[in-house]
Amino acid sequence: MDHYMKLFTKSAFKQALTCPASLYYYYDDHYANQNNEDDFLQSLADGGNQVGDLAKVYYDVKPEADLSDIKGYDESVVRTKELLKEPEINIAEAAFRWGDCFVRADIIEKKGNLIHLIEVKAKSWNSDEGKFMQARKPDTTDKGIREYLYDVAFQKYVIQNALGPNYEVKAALMMADETVVADYDGINQFFRLEKVDEHHNKVVRAPGAEVLRDYHWVLTAFDEVDEIADRIIAGETGEQLEYMGCFFKDFVEKMSDLYVNHKQVGEIQLKGACWGCPFHTDGEETDLLDGRKQCFSSAGIAEDDFKCRPSVGELWCGQVGGKRSLKDELTKAGKYFLDCVSEDDIKPSNPSTKHVGLSPFERRNLQIGLTTGDDERLLPFKDNLHDGVYVDVAGLKKLILDPEKGWRFPYHMIDFETTSVALPFYKGVRPYEPIAFQFSHHIIEADGTIRHAGQYINTAKRHFPNFDFIRELKSQLEGDNGTIFRYADHENTILRAIRRQLKASTESDKDELISFIDSITHPSKKEKGEVAGPRDMVDLLRVVQGYFYHPSMKGSNSIKAVLPAVLSSSKAIQVKYSKPIYGDLIESQNYKDGATKTWITTIYPDGSVESPYHQLDSIASLLGVTEEELARLDSTYIQEGEQIANGGAALVAYTKLQFCTDTEADAIAKALLRYCELDTMSMVFIMEYFQEMMAKY
Repeated sequence: MDHYMKLFTKSAFKQALTCPASLYYYYDDHYANQNNEDDFLQSLADGGNQVGDLAKVYYDVKPEADLSDIKGYDESVVRTKELLKEPEINIAEAAFRWGDCFVRADIIEKKGNLIHLIEVKAKSWNSDEGKFMQARKPDTTDKGIREYLYDVAFQKYVIQNALGPNYEVKAALMMADETVVADYDGINQFFRLEKVDEHHNKVVRAPGAEVLRDYHWVLTAFDEVDEIADRIIAGETGEQLEYMGCFFKDFVEKMSDLYVNHKQVGEIQLKGACWGCPFHTDGEETDLLDGRKQCFSSAGIAEDDFKCRPSVGELWCGQVGGKRSLKDELTKAGKYFLDCVSEDDIKPSNPSTKHVGLSPFERRNLQIGLTTGDDERLLPFKDNLHDGVYVDVAGLKKLILDPEKGWRFPYHMIDFETTSVALPFYKGVRPYEPIAFQFSHHIIEADGTIRHAGQYINTAKRHFPNFDFIRELKSQLEGDNGTIFRYADHENTILRAIRRQLKASTESDKDELISFIDSITHPSKKEKGEVAGPRDMVDLLRVVQGYFYHPSMKGSNSIKAVLPAVLSSSKAIQVKYSKPIYGDLIESQNYKDGATKTWITTIYPDGSVESPYHQLDSIASLLGVTEEELARLDSTYIQEGEQIANGGAALVAYTKLQFCTDTEADAIAKALLRYCELDTMSMVFIMEYFQEMMAKY
């Protein structure tokens, strides 16, 4: 076999399902790939590698039958064939080649001529409720699990053909089972993830992990997937033509030919997902090629267009209603840039009334108008434009000063850091059950006094923190009736989850804690019969969406995009925080005893301000990764289209805390506290700006 030849692997198959055109870039290392270095962080975040190693423990894979360290095609196939001579054996990373197709199976359980293929995924699944086929279309796979089902089908297809008719291959999909409560404490700590180099990780298994076989398995192998895999291979599932453009076997044949022979696909079908393509250089200075631009060039888009014309990839597309994808609609219509988009293009099919201030349609129209300089488009907004920045002062006053529903001092700004991983940290916890390990709390008094009033962080390795978290939050918020602010829905979601945990607990003060949670939250749609609390938190994100827009935010309302926009809009805030008053005149939990913080250190000639997040000590180095890797991970943690600042970084750091030394833990905890403190201080900055504008107009 040609040493440099690449075979059509299961990862290449999954890439083809995502986008056939991208196979050309995926094959060629000369193209940029923003996903190349994210595996270590993503594994820390969701426990992917640890899940795979736990499966090896469950199936008692012996060291000599673990082929993980064998990298080459030929060697791994030869070694697999040798092991399969045993009448019964369990193999990890067994390798099979059939033609140009090559797969490595997570677990192979061989008993005589029966091969049990177990594909292991760090995905949660509820074995009581989950269905692999759509309820209304029983011949069609469920979209939420489809890519995993096709992954299993591809592996079964290759393995069965590689082994021939003398073997029977049965497939299963093993996932973290949400119905299983861990009955062993510290499962996660048996599997420490280490970074070998920029592209490879390894799991270091602690001694004694074999004991986990005797407890409830938090991973369940779903054997019913086998029948579905057979139906996929036979081309009998209803989604295939829409999903792949042809039936399964034809797809494998076409895509393997494209990939192995490094051929470009014929006509490229541009769609909304193309704007999120990882094969781009992101404008950085690099010798790597840009696959995304290459695809768009097929539609006649020149390099200068990308440099000079804002694309629809920047358009805010939140709250469009139903299953619409505006980016998809616009891209398929050939409207690649904002100056091509008409008002009719973005009008909602069913206008929403559930918003404050700007409607989603108005928010998009405003963005396009300010970005393209379309004065006619901006006419409806002209009374609220101040030096090119939209601030609806009258609307803010009406919202904030309403005598019945208005905001009450003191204002409380809170931000949570949480995690949820496949392998539970604690006994009594289910896979992916949320763990609230940190919060920050700022207060603004009626006289304008600001202070970092409190915080909480848990660094203990085997201590379930959620109930202590709530007790501390309660103690900090129950002293008055001031309005509580969050940014996005995350805090409400977490508090309702902890409420459910409390109800099932034997905590002596659980009724008191549940009552507190009820008072500051609103129930989810599934919680029938519950009502919003009298002190239900105000979502500052929704306020920003409705009453504020700065062109630098582009299509984002994340706090990391809003913060520099706000600071760039206020000379008064720039002057105030260019001085070292934080930690002195403004009380801080983390900057004190003579240590102060100057939040604004760089003001550029155009009046824009460097983000205060750049003033923090890097947490990336403590995690053994680069800032770029961490930024990419953070961008994957999305809630209703809005990035949760530092969400990815914080949960990765908490996972790292479970394994590191006390010295390392202290450094990580210090960095986490300061990051979370800035999250709530960012909410203070936003509130100060709103108050400034209300006083001015």
